[in-house]
Amino acid sequence: MTRGKQIIKIIDKSISECLAIYLKSCRVKNLSPKTIITYEKMCNYFVDWYGAEESIRKVNSDVIDDYIIFLQDKNTSQVYVCTRMRQLRAFLYFCMERDYLPKFKITIPKADEVIKEPYTEKELEKLLKKPESSRWTEWRNWAMVNYFVATGNRLSTAVNVKISDLDFDNSLIKLNVLKNRRQQYIPMSSGLKKVLQTYLSLWDYKDVDYLFPEYEGGQFSTQGAYCALKQYNIERGVTKTSVHLYRHTYAKNYIIAGGDCTYLQRLLGHSTLAMTNHYINLYATDLQRNYDKFNPLDNIINTTK
Repeated sequence: MTRGKQIIKIIDKSISECLAIYLKSCRVKNLSPKTIITYEKMCNYFVDWYGAEESIRKVNSDVIDDYIIFLQDKNTSQVYVCTRMRQLRAFLYFCMERDYLPKFKITIPKADEVIKEPYTEKELEKLLKKPESSRWTEWRNWAMVNYFVATGNRLSTAVNVKISDLDFDNSLIKLNVLKNRRQQYIPMSSGLKKVLQTYLSLWDYKDVDYLFPEYEGGQFSTQGAYCALKQYNIERGVTKTSVHLYRHTYAKNYIIAGGDCTYLQRLLGHSTLAMTNHYINLYATDLQRNYDKFNPLDNIINTTK
């Protein structure tokens, strides 16, 4: 029996066509609009550099190496280079699965980890001090800072909390917008409860209103909230202005206080323990400072003296 030759049809598409297909598949997977925008932005950096109408099949390891060197020569931070490359790799691996592109391995360059110093006790004292002015916006920003220190929420989560999500009777806060796209209840500390009750007593609100709205009453954008908090920090004499740094601060203080790692994972809304463990590794030095205090042997020795 004579076997005929197998004919393999080569699919040749431009990289811009492939990116459009990839983004469509992301929408089909029901990824969040913010995630899709990030994918599109990061991949378009490469598309613009490579040439939108160039064939995807010409992309190989040499092209990727040239792109990495291009990014590095622009004095882009190592972390940002890695971020761009992770998004690009996901896109190119998608193209390989669809046979738009011959398979090859893409290695992400290593980046030195920069440990962000959380807010210090002195800085927090300045930021958490009750306002002395009659400006409602300053009271709102003060309440927001207290909220972040008490919850460790992301900014995108906080701006979506409504007053109806607060359960003062049971000391709970309902979170509707999380990175993992799950709804979640978190505890409301007694200190935060007092702050929020004080803050809410200063304005006429409805349950459907956002907890931290713009001055006109509409929903704060993440950028708008960031700018407001940045100005608040500067006015309080604190040079650090990162909102995400409150999340680091929350995690650090929780870990040092001896909090449970698994419970911290739930509080921060991490899908796995990997990121939670990352915080623990970041602040290992701070854990050492209190190690003798919590160490069983040292406690036994101290009690038998």
